[in-house]
Amino acid sequence: MKLRLTAEMRAALPIIETLQSGGYEAVFVGGAVRDAVLGLPVHDIDIATSALPEQTMSLFPKSIPTGLQHGTVTVVHQRMTYEITTYRTETEYEAYRKPKGVVFIDRLDEDLLRRDFTINAMAIRASGELYDPYGGLSDLERNILRCVGNADLRFQEDALRMVRAVRFIGAFSLKPAPSAWRSLKRHGALLRHVAMERVQAELDKMMGCKTPERSLIWLRASGLLSFLKEPISEGLLGKLRTESPRLELRGLSQLDERWASVFLAFHCKKEEAEALLLSLRFPNKRIGQIVSIMQLHDWMMASAQVALQEAWICGVLRFGQATAHSYLNIAQTLEQPSGRLTAEEAEQRHAILTNMPAKTLKELAVGGSELQRALDRKGGPWMSGMLTRLLQAVALGLLPNTKDKLLEQAKIWNEEGMNDEH
Repeated sequence: MKLRLTAEMRAALPIIETLQSGGYEAVFVGGAVRDAVLGLPVHDIDIATSALPEQTMSLFPKSIPTGLQHGTVTVVHQRMTYEITTYRTETEYEAYRKPKGVVFIDRLDEDLLRRDFTINAMAIRASGELYDPYGGLSDLERNILRCVGNADLRFQEDALRMVRAVRFIGAFSLKPAPSAWRSLKRHGALLRHVAMERVQAELDKMMGCKTPERSLIWLRASGLLSFLKEPISEGLLGKLRTESPRLELRGLSQLDERWASVFLAFHCKKEEAEALLLSLRFPNKRIGQIVSIMQLHDWMMASAQVALQEAWICGVLRFGQATAHSYLNIAQTLEQPSGRLTAEEAEQRHAILTNMPAKTLKELAVGGSELQRALDRKGGPWMSGMLTRLLQAVALGLLPNTKDKLLEQAKIWNEEGMNDEH
């Protein structure tokens, strides 16, 4: 089968041609080949070659020895970087995650044999000819995910491949080959050997694909979340096992909105979500954003229909505009009675948000130094409380956002506070 090279591949052709002119074989490999076959956008271009690392470096003046022990050299061409890896086989794996060593070879078949799944074990030559010794194209045409060779060995070599399997099943609308699924279920406990950071990276890719709902269905069916290196709480695992909410994630463009939506759909407490995200080594900023969305949702659920506009404005002030926008996106995807908003309700709240006279302390017409001078007081905790109180009054439309009116009100509150102290 001959394919038309993608623009990204054509841009890398000079590298292939340079290796070939040196007497070496060179081909495109990896996810780029799979995506090209599927007609999907191609991102990272990986090249495999029969040239040894030092031979590759001798052909390319602008090269970086990024992983010589594994045969990888990074070549800079037209301001783009390309990883070129020597054909290799891998020795025995250790700790179910990485090989103890590699052996350089000159046969493409053997290099492709070490890969995880047949759909990732194809290569494309410079001519566009597809080289597919293990049936990856046939598996794609039949929508099947199958391991290269023995499934037990592939998952025992690197236990993270089980999570990747689930991701591929969801992302490419595949079904696992019976041998692959039986092996995955049999070896799930090996995931305890995999660093949480590596699992997090795969879960993020899973959540970011075009069909995350499908990936999550297969993830639950796999039972893999029961075998993380740092165990999930029984309470959260129980919810994931027993609840079957209808998820609508594809309409959410932000990754953290998708995470928050899943936690809300499964009725997770913010403490449960925070504990899981911490164990998965999410950055603190992302954890804060996901948890804030959940807190705003809970805030609005608690307010029900009582002073709804006031509750929404106070929620925006408390959790921030970015969180409020994310909440509005998510709330339209939730099930009832989990706080689903109609498009009209979401638009109404968006209008309230847009028309708020002030949303942050920076938007107030007075600042801390002006308060100190007007009230003749030294700075202290009182100042933050006073500014927050003024902001809330402005946001609710109880005070105009003008310096004279704000200072006038501050003096009244200040006097009331002093009288209360006496």
